[in-house]
Amino acid sequence: MYLNSLNMIIRKAEFKDVPSCLEVQTSQGDNTFLEHDFRNSIIDPNAIFLVAEHNQQVIGFILGFIVPTRRREATIHSTMVHKQHTQMGVGSLLVQNFAELAFERGVEMVYAEVEEGPDKFYEKCGFKKVMVWHSMVLKKSV
Repeated sequence: MYLNSLNMIIRKAEFKDVPSCLEVQTSQGDNTFLEHDFRNSIIDPNAIFLVAEHNQQVIGFILGFIVPTRRREATIHSTMVHKQHTQMGVGSLLVQNFAELAFERGVEMVYAEVEEGPDKFYEKCGFKKVMVWHSMVLKKSV
């Protein structure tokens, strides 16, 4: 996967990309994923983990998965671009490539889990708001 207009490569993530993905995340003030989360996503057959590379430097990533219980659906868990490279179309390219790869693997619908705010970004990528979900969590007791 290659896009010439921005001299950027969108490709599958590799183990060597993990430190850069952690740096991208940190640049956005986020700490959602740990090193082992990225490493596990690289080898998980249901995961789709792509990076955006510019001048041999990872400047963004997208991470999601094909739903194992309903293989015609995929979910984007996170799309992140290094703070220095935002507003350049990197995120849109990542989403486009994620969707293309998911569709090639038999997916018919791609969902995006979004917090308030990023929903406008996904709407620009062609997503339509279908309903509002409340995120609920049950944490393991210690």
